[in-house]
Amino acid sequence: MAEAVRLKLLDDRLYARLWVEDRLLHHPLAREAVRRELAEKGTAGEVIEETLAESYPPAKEKELALSLAQERFEHHRGLDREARARRTVSYLTRRGFPVALSSGIVRSLERGREPDGDERRR
Repeated sequence: MAEAVRLKLLDDRLYARLWVEDRLLHHPLAREAVRRELAEKGTAGEVIEETLAESYPPAKEKELALSLAQERFEHHRGLDREARARRTVSYLTRRGFPVALSSGIVRSLERGREPDGDERRR
C-alpha cells in the first residue's frame, strides 16, 4: 500500500475530484448526494469537504439545478401546468436537490422568470 501511495496510484483527493467531475458531467446530483456517495466509498470527510468546496460549490449546485429543471420543464411542455411542475420537481428531488430549491426554480420557470427574478430571454 505504501508503495502504491508513493507512486500516486492511490490518491483519495484525486479520486474524489474525478468522482465529482464525473457526476457533474454524466449523472448530475445534488451536493449532498455526491457527499453521501463519497462517504459510502470510504473517502475521509475532510477530503470530501475540500473537494466539494473546490469542484462543486453551492452556487454551482443552484446553476445545475436550474439547468436540469429548464431541460426537464421543456421536455414536459405538452403536459398540463400542474403535471409539468410536479414532474420537474420530482425529477430534481430524485437527484437529491432540496424540495424548497426545486419548487422555487419550477415556480420561477412557470412565471417565465429566472430564479433571481430576471425575465428570461425568449
